[in-house]
Amino acid sequence: MSESESEKQEAQMDYYKEALEKVMTERNDLKTKVLKYELLGGELAQLDDDEIMNQLEDRKKKSRRSAADIDRHFFCSFTNCKKAYGTEASLIQHQRLKHGQNNGMDAYFRI
Repeated sequence: MSESESEKQEAQMDYYKEALEKVMTERNDLKTKVLKYELLGGELAQLDDDEIMNQLEDRKKKSRRSAADIDRHFFCSFTNCKKAYGTEASLIQHQRLKHGQNNGMDAYFRI
């Protein structure tokens, strides 16, 4: 690779890095605005970012069941697979991803 080609590649990489940084900044700004909107129940707020972050920290995290608490009534029927799931949807997802099983609905959803 010649020196000019190398410089071109480097310039392209710099361009993409700058563009990515700009997109990430815009994304974070939008995320903050959405959170601000949700926190106030849809009312437009005049809070600054520090106040928003304080309110977000005060929110409680949604409690979830631990894996041990899930009743597993749906078992994988494939040979040598001992997996069990709490919902039929989880079992179907497992079979589709791990065993390549197609239940015939894929063609229905492909439009």
